[in-house]
Amino acid sequence: MRRDSARLKTIPKRDLGMDDPRRPVWLEATDSFYKKLNRIARECHLSRYDALSRGLDALLRENDVRNSALNRNIKSPAQSEVFRRTMGQVSRNYWATISTEEKRARGRRSAQARWDRCRGGRS
Repeated sequence: MRRDSARLKTIPKRDLGMDDPRRPVWLEATDSFYKKLNRIARECHLSRYDALSRGLDALLRENDVRNSALNRNIKSPAQSEVFRRTMGQVSRNYWATISTEEKRARGRRSAQARWDRCRGGRS
């Protein structure tokens, strides 16, 4: 499958004001857009809405990675990948030194913190 993300049509910052958010996007959609949407939704066994929604989520995640502190400071994608692999190995080595009991305790504390955050401190 080809990667279309490298060829995304971006709007120059000076023209962003012309992209009126009140204007429905489907007015600009072409037949080829709908053919592509239908094909991708069908291949992924999703509704067209879910395919678009997941695609937007993936685009945002890709943008977050592209603009991450790591990628801003390490310009070469090869260096970035080496750094990520190295840090992954450091993490695996660290967790290999932690006892099962300590891992469980940390997991319980993390779960409790998430639960408390979701409840908003309510009793």
